[in-house]
Amino acid sequence: MKTAYAVKEKDFPEWTVLSLKTKDSLRAMGKHIGGLYGQAKLRGLRPDGPLFTVYFEKPEGEAPVEYELCLPVEGPTAELDKLTDIGGDPCLCLRVRGSYAQFGAAYKAMGDFVTAGGYRLSGPPREVYVRGPLFGFMTFLPTMVTDIYFPILDRKA
Repeated sequence: MKTAYAVKEKDFPEWTVLSLKTKDSLRAMGKHIGGLYGQAKLRGLRPDGPLFTVYFEKPEGEAPVEYELCLPVEGPTAELDKLTDIGGDPCLCLRVRGSYAQFGAAYKAMGDFVTAGGYRLSGPPREVYVRGPLFGFMTFLPTMVTDIYFPILDRKA
């Protein structure tokens, strides 16, 4: 299958995460991210990987959407034991370099790949912000890198 994006099977990275699940606009995401980092600091936790989001609904314009922000962390065992471990599950992954404006085409390419390959999804999509926007709002920069993961039931490769 040929797409403008290179889609590959890949396990989702394993992390212990501090998370916040909400239903809000995507514009409000910045304040929630700041709060998540603030909580981590208060609990003696340190970031241990890139921030990522699990989307339970498809974003549509300015309408509120249900999503979960996840911050991989390390720190005191007593605090880590209270958190969620995530990852290790098989996924399809593609990398988007540049602006979030490309996400519509990237999600379409991923959906086409899922259908053409006969994959069955096992959960909602995840976006890992490998290199996020500068200052949390400059989402048009070509230097941004995001990995989009679709969890799958069975590997084909």
